[in-house]
Amino acid sequence: MAIIINLQETETELFCSSKWWGDPDLPADMEYPTAPAEEDGETFDYPLTFICQINCEDIAPFDPEGKLPHEGMFYIFAGVDEYLDYESPWHNGLGVWDKKQVVVKYTKPINMETFRSAILVDDDDQPLTQPALKMTFEACV
Repeated sequence: MAIIINLQETETELFCSSKWWGDPDLPADMEYPTAPAEEDGETFDYPLTFICQINCEDIAPFDPEGKLPHEGMFYIFAGVDEYLDYESPWHNGLGVWDKKQVVVKYTKPINMETFRSAILVDDDDQPLTQPALKMTFEACV
């Protein structure tokens, strides 16, 4: 099974939809993923960059064998700030990354009434995320 991911700009609100970048829509009890970082001898939790969320209903038609959940939401976060020209406590190059710098989460059925957008902002209250792109899927030959 292989699924093609298509990305497109949109003005549509993508709350609890499949999207690349933007802000994740998390259940109320899910913590935003962080990884330990060190700077000037001080250790702290640094928020990982939100990569995407996939509403499992969107990929269900392309998974006839049922290898993936057909309800709920997948989330992917990683320490990729350096590649987006942001300041980063990590300098990841080619090769194996620290396992703490990549997080995949899953939540069972989506209840839009209890989910919230986790919006990260800088000291000036400006968003720290890239604009969200709508994700659509199609079968891969």
